[in-house]
Amino acid sequence: MPDLRARYEFKYLVDADQMDWIRRVVRTYCDPDAYGDNGKYFVNSLYLDTWDWMLARQTIEGQRNRFKLRVRTYGWEDSDPVFAENKGRVGTSILKTRALMDRKYIDALLLGDAGPFPALKESHQADLDRFRNRVDFLSFRPRLWVRYIREAYGSQYGDGARLTFDTSLEAQAPDLDRPFTPDHTQWLPVPLEGPHQILEMKFNGAFPFWMQRIVHGLELRRVSCSKYVQGAEHLGEVPWNRLERGLGWMAF
Repeated sequence: MPDLRARYEFKYLVDADQMDWIRRVVRTYCDPDAYGDNGKYFVNSLYLDTWDWMLARQTIEGQRNRFKLRVRTYGWEDSDPVFAENKGRVGTSILKTRALMDRKYIDALLLGDAGPFPALKESHQADLDRFRNRVDFLSFRPRLWVRYIREAYGSQYGDGARLTFDTSLEAQAPDLDRPFTPDHTQWLPVPLEGPHQILEMKFNGAFPFWMQRIVHGLELRRVSCSKYVQGAEHLGEVPWNRLERGLGWMAF
């Protein structure tokens, strides 16, 4: 039985024809995200990890309790917000906190400087302090930039359910001196298995009926598809061989 207090995140790989069918269904129950162009916008995430890729390995090993640290922005203007995010998984439940930060402090935080680092909202300070403490405790440092185009839909029922398509996945290694300034000429495409894109279903408590309709109608199979791990493997940043390891970790 699902925990009615918990938030869940189910992932699937879908092709273009399936995406078209899903759009027709989802528009009956959802509206495009008000942010972006008809629900589409860039997501740019800088992931942190240890020197030996501890967090990436936890994902591949399928550890039920794990987390990721990242700094995320949706654009590169000074006015675009920047969030320090701590995303955890406990069993099948998702726990995420995000703190709104001032851009001028990001590089110092990522490089392990002493601070202080004030959040832009007082209510976010505790989450930012927890993020910073976790960075310091295990010496997490910037390891990989990942970006993609997200097409997002939000439920019309006010229950917090969201469906997203993530396409055009790209990655690059960060600059060691200015980690929050990617080189926009160096993004490398990250191919997924076959011609697929990532479908995510996010919801609180029980699995919404309209999401069940999509899954059953297309006989979709849940996968564990970490954009961070996919990007690190494709760029050859990790110390293991992706082909020898195989893709078994992607399937539940």
